[in-house]
Amino acid sequence: MSTRPVVVVGDLATDVVAVLSGEPAPDSDRPATIRTRGGGAGANVAAHLATLGVPVTLAGCVGDDPAGAGLLAELAAAGVALTVRTVAGAASGTIISLVEPGGRRSMLADRGANLDLRPADVPPPAPGGHLHLSGYTLLDERPRAAGLAALAAAAAAGCTTSLDPASTGPLTAYGVERWLADTTGVGLLLPNRDEARLLSGCADAADAARALAARHGAVAVTLGAEGALWAAGTTLVHRPAHPARVVDTTGAGDAFTAGLLAVWLADPHGDPAAALDAGLARAAGVVGRPGAR
Repeated sequence: MSTRPVVVVGDLATDVVAVLSGEPAPDSDRPATIRTRGGGAGANVAAHLATLGVPVTLAGCVGDDPAGAGLLAELAAAGVALTVRTVAGAASGTIISLVEPGGRRSMLADRGANLDLRPADVPPPAPGGHLHLSGYTLLDERPRAAGLAALAAAAAAGCTTSLDPASTGPLTAYGVERWLADTTGVGLLLPNRDEARLLSGCADAADAARALAARHGAVAVTLGAEGALWAAGTTLVHRPAHPARVVDTTGAGDAFTAGLLAVWLADPHGDPAAALDAGLARAAGVVGRPGAR
């Protein structure tokens, strides 16, 4: 696994995960198993990286409330170094995840203090280090400047960079061409299949991966139950998903990102199949239970 220092910039949130016993019942009741977990795309990636032994710092914001204090304590206990500003008068982020039978989920997001992220909240990159940016940071005008500043600082320091596009709905609202312009120069893109299709304009996942790899150094596309694809230059590699009983897919993409990064950062020119397998193994460990980590 990599020992290169990683800075993750992104959201911290409390996930309220409701696993439904059956299909949703509008205007009526439906029994569910409801649990509260630590979440947020940036925090998820950082927590997984720390568990894998990768030195990682998380930059973000929480509110001055018990939820924020709890999130910081959990991440610190997991081994994540924190550069997180507490925003006076703001509430910490909260995400409600409604999980249907089979693991399909719908998410209701209140990003709270995460929207107050500023360029000064992001620590300067260490030479030879890596920046991972959660795409949500770019999709709102308030934290966007911090995300762009982080990418620019990493490029100036000669650091490698990676980015997950976040979600098709916010991406569409933000504007694909605008987002592509913002992320020019990112070395590794980590979309899911729908995000890859949206960003490339290609219906086929392999074609989408190749098209995006022409803009970035490498692309890893997650395909859900079908595994994942790697594209870089003329190389295209597919790996199948690891067997898993799917309970909740919340955070599976973040787990995949961390698993892949831990291997890829140790040897960026190594076997992409090994990096994909590491990411898929990490994701398989998450989907079998409620919560992102």
